[in-house]
Amino acid sequence: MTTANRLGGRISVLVLAFVLAACQTVPRHLATQWELPAGVKTLMVNGYPMAFLEAGKGQAVVLVHGAGVDYRSWRNQTASPPDGFRLIAVSLRHHYPERWDGKGDTFSTKQHAADLAAFTEAMGAGAVYLVAHSLGSIPAFRMAQARPDLVKRLVLMDPIFHSLVASPAKPPEGGDRLGAVLKDVKVLFAQGNIEGGLEAWVDRDVPGTWKRRSEESRQVSRENAWTLVGVNSLITPVTCAEIGSLNMPVLLITGQKTPRRLANTFAATHKCMPAAQRVVIPAAGHSMHVDNPAAFEAALVKFLSN
Repeated sequence: MTTANRLGGRISVLVLAFVLAACQTVPRHLATQWELPAGVKTLMVNGYPMAFLEAGKGQAVVLVHGAGVDYRSWRNQTASPPDGFRLIAVSLRHHYPERWDGKGDTFSTKQHAADLAAFTEAMGAGAVYLVAHSLGSIPAFRMAQARPDLVKRLVLMDPIFHSLVASPAKPPEGGDRLGAVLKDVKVLFAQGNIEGGLEAWVDRDVPGTWKRRSEESRQVSRENAWTLVGVNSLITPVTCAEIGSLNMPVLLITGQKTPRRLANTFAATHKCMPAAQRVVIPAAGHSMHVDNPAAFEAALVKFLSN
């Protein structure tokens, strides 16, 4: 064997050793990743591969889903994005396409808010329009509060700021009932009855809603089922002073048929930020972007374009 061959062999061995060592030092949660649906991408933020789907070109609009769903909550919008806007629908930590089992301590508002901020920075698009539905409004608000440099305008759809309608002697409206429902859901899940737990959750306001949903919608819920177990811990208190301290333009959106407990919270939120614009989507309930997507898009585009 020539000197050159011996040298080349040593280099190959060294390179292989280096690669093996590097692989051994990669944390397991970074080395393994769940299967991604077609068209879905990820960005590594805070050690987590955050999934997202983007559609359209133009100004960046980050869409944040509510409880028990994922980026597919925005399928009507991403299927036909408005001109001039790049829609980026994210899945918060532990939501589909991850198949979470409800275990661990990284399912929190603080973590979700930190992930949203890190995700926005990692995109490299500068400040974005931030749009959040229901429970997603809490981490979106916390991100806007902590990092106003990353948010041009904020849209909150039926925000879950129940602490605004509570008092020291009175829990948030529906709080006790929500806790009881979630307790039942957890018991049913533990028994392996995912369908029964989801039905109990979805029907908490209007009985029969689960059976009236499309199979596509029910499947989305099944694939995010265990995230519901942590919902109560995500509904963290927000004060009127905090809400009113935001300096960026804010749009509040609700549905004409939104349940009373959410309508009361919506009214309290608007009272705390009277300068915010307010829109009611006709012929729509809490999921106004699903119930009446055309009216929702018109209101959204009008606000973001001003």
